[in-house]
Amino acid sequence: MLSVLLTACGGSGGGGGGGGSAPLAAVSGTETAAQSTPTTPAASAAPVLIESRVQTPELAAIDVSPFKDRPAGPRPAPRHVILPSLPAESTLPLKSAPATFGTPTKIGVARRIPETASVQSVSGMMSWTPSDRGGKLAALRFASPDAKGVRIGLRVESLPLGTMVRFYGDTSKKIYEVSAQEILASIQRNLDAGDSSDNARIYWSPNMGGEALTVEIEVPPNAVLDAVKVAVPMLSHVAVDITKQDSLQKIGEAGTCNLDVTCASQYDTLSKSVALMDFIQDGGNYVCTGTLLNDRMSTGTPYFLSANHCISNQTVASTLYTFWSYKSASCNSTQVSPALAAISSGATLLYAESTTDTSFMRLNSQPPAGALFAGSSPFGPSFFEGMRGVYGVHHPQGDFQKYSEGDYLGTAACGSSNCSSSTSSDAKFLAVRWSRGVTEGGSSGSGLFRRLNGKDYLVGQLLGGASSCSQPYGYDFYGRFDLPFNTALQQWLNAPSTTVRTTIYRFFNTQTGAHFYTLSVPERDLVITKLRGYNYEGAAFVAFGAAAPGTNPVHRFFNTRTGAHLYTISEQERAQVQATMPWYQYEGVAWYANTSQTGGLTPMFRFYQTKTDTHFYTTSASERDSVQQNLPLYKYEGIAYFSWASL
Repeated sequence: MLSVLLTACGGSGGGGGGGGSAPLAAVSGTETAAQSTPTTPAASAAPVLIESRVQTPELAAIDVSPFKDRPAGPRPAPRHVILPSLPAESTLPLKSAPATFGTPTKIGVARRIPETASVQSVSGMMSWTPSDRGGKLAALRFASPDAKGVRIGLRVESLPLGTMVRFYGDTSKKIYEVSAQEILASIQRNLDAGDSSDNARIYWSPNMGGEALTVEIEVPPNAVLDAVKVAVPMLSHVAVDITKQDSLQKIGEAGTCNLDVTCASQYDTLSKSVALMDFIQDGGNYVCTGTLLNDRMSTGTPYFLSANHCISNQTVASTLYTFWSYKSASCNSTQVSPALAAISSGATLLYAESTTDTSFMRLNSQPPAGALFAGSSPFGPSFFEGMRGVYGVHHPQGDFQKYSEGDYLGTAACGSSNCSSSTSSDAKFLAVRWSRGVTEGGSSGSGLFRRLNGKDYLVGQLLGGASSCSQPYGYDFYGRFDLPFNTALQQWLNAPSTTVRTTIYRFFNTQTGAHFYTLSVPERDLVITKLRGYNYEGAAFVAFGAAAPGTNPVHRFFNTRTGAHLYTISEQERAQVQATMPWYQYEGVAWYANTSQTGGLTPMFRFYQTKTDTHFYTTSASERDSVQQNLPLYKYEGIAYFSWASL
């Protein structure tokens, strides 16, 4: 049993600052995770076990990477916005600063930009030039002197249909390309979650490295330039070289007592489920650690677990970038693993609460091939009796992956700044003491694992504690995974087999202004490869790929006169088109959707373009409103059916 534990201090994942803590009462057993392979206790019924699985290349290839090779030749000359240099002390409370209990590690500071804070000011600065695809281009370059990276906050009120937005650094070999549709979908998730603040309408760029970042906007032919309503009210000045896409370099700021995971072959597989998190809150840039989780049916849905004190609302979740296999190339090497992969597109927050410090998300992009969907189980404290060995893999101070091994010591009740021994109903945390390695700021949210019959199962996520290189036996505290699992997470992780939902992909034809939708990945990739006049706009919505209870088929027609497609769930409309419009070629059922709104479904809004005789469909209320305000040729026809905005 624990005596009084942490009393004030500690880390957001272990806490680099140390902190006072009274000694533990005597606890028998010193078995560590690396040594133990216990069997299921017989004292009570075993909870459900969710096994791990490895990401397949086929599933990883479902998403199209937004990171593109930078085209040869010059880009449009941007207007320059150069901020004054920050005072030296402004960058001090970042990675090397003592961590605060239950606070993520800060790596970047918010900087306001008065020159581009309003739509009117940005409109006046945009110098539009012809693009090689018949549209128009304009660019703005933002520089924050001495920054190691910059993330731009792009506030969007409206963008023309078919618009593409790109971000690139002065010397970066890659550009990051995102469609207006994807930006508006991200903003819509924030609004749907109840955030009405200005932050909800800000789309945060990736960090491409260096002290400057350019944002480039390309609108298609015949676009109404007045519909480009954007502002850049702030950027995040990143003080460490942590998210540079071309050559992500080792930070090397974790304490020397941390143990390189590449030196421990027993964690080779488990480490592939762990990702470094980079996210924005109120303009500040932060890092934590998260774990990819499998569900019982191994659907490949990218569920992701971290700490509530890292990500507690949808607006922050939308800014998330994850970095996979961010570890040394070999044992104690200073070179990064060649398997390093960056995944963007943010996340959809499914469940967050503070009493167990739980943040449970679904990533909006698939993790890379070879990533591990980790196993988990809602082991209660009774399942630790006689087998206290626990371990974790994490990113202390945002550094390469490290590992820690130690013992579970008992349950604890934790407040906003301290934890104490408890065996009552308020004991919602697990106390751990490490025998090898520690955790530090940046380790926050990382998983606590135990081994059962030779397999790894997640049992908690890191709140914080007092362990550090100067206090290696300080206690760390993990939110009990069994409590949120039984309360809420099992509806996703333990769901029975159902008809699998599928993503519908969207394109914009820059020549005709029509949209094309498909659920077929091969068809999507063929259009991307062969049809240059089509802008790929990403995932549009989610529907069923096969008939399911309560669904109806959505029929697809090809207009041989215009080259556009018609999609309808109405059997009456299908029959009418087939009977009276022979130039429409019936191509069969495109997907299945619902005609009534039930749990979690989103309306599919339908427009008719009177000039081109085409239809447009969107689940985004923001995009619907933008079309109604800026495109009078688009006649709103109401709700066509219901689907999901995302997986």
